[in-house]
Formats: sequence, structure tokens, C-alpha cells
Amino acid sequence: MRISHVSFRLSKDDLNDLISEVAPDIGLRITEIKPDGAHGIFRFLMWNIDFCAKPFSNRDKDEIAVEISARKLVNIPPAIVQMSLQEAMRDAPVGIEVLRQSLKLHLPSILEPLGISLKVEDFSCQDGFVLVRVSDCDLALLKGKFGAEARRK
Repeated sequence: MRISHVSFRLSKDDLNDLISEVAPDIGLRITEIKPDGAHGIFRFLMWNIDFCAKPFSNRDKDEIAVEISARKLVNIPPAIVQMSLQEAMRDAPVGIEVLRQSLKLHLPSILEPLGISLKVEDFSCQDGFVLVRVSDCDLALLKGKFGAEARRK
């Protein structure tokens, strides 16, 4: 199934609802969305950590990613953060990298095993919402689900 030219505006409430549906025990909450990224709080070991998730896209390179950087509310030794992030990402899917206490999520690589091919025109933060403009999306997982056989049921 192919979808093209769709736009989404996701507020912090939309994102928090999505997070609670997908990963209810993760301890992550979006507090505000500004042009520089989605800001929030994440519970890491025994510390609360402020983070900023900055989405970006480059149509020329077919690159869609989210770079997540964190500021510590307490002084956590950088070596512990680096080691913990690398340990957590050891079994992570392709498309997630740990770079100097920040995570970079390459969304096409993460979505590929799910049978989703995505081309994004715009992926950015604006005051109060995240904007996602999809120019083309192929949902291979739905292929044949709406065909003649599905209509007979």
C-alpha cells in the first residue's frame, strides 16, 4: 500500500500518548516542543535527565533522523552515561548509534524490517508541535490486505 503527500502535526500531548501506548514503563515525558527540538525528561537509573530530541531530514540523501542529546540534572560521570548508552544499544536494531552521550536514530533503517519505506519532505519542530510531511510511504506489510479476498470477508 502506498501513501503520498500526507502531513502530521504532533503536539506534546500526542507524543506523550504515543509513548505511553508503545512503551508505558519507559519513564520518558515530553514537556515542550520548541523550534530547536522536543524537550523532555527521562528517568535514567536513579537520575532524572533533561533531553532534547532534534528531528532533521535531508531529502537529497534520503536521510531522516532524530538526534537526542541530554543534560544532566545532577552530575553523572560521563563515562557511566556513555557505557550505559552503549550497553543499552548493544542489541538495538540497525539505525541507532551512540555518539558522545547522544543517540542518533536513523528512522528508515529502523522502519525497514517492519516493511515500511518512507520518504519525508519535512521533519522539524516548530512552536508547540512536531511537523512531519511525508512525500511517499510504502507500507509493504499491508500489501494485499485490502484486495479482492479481503473485501469478500
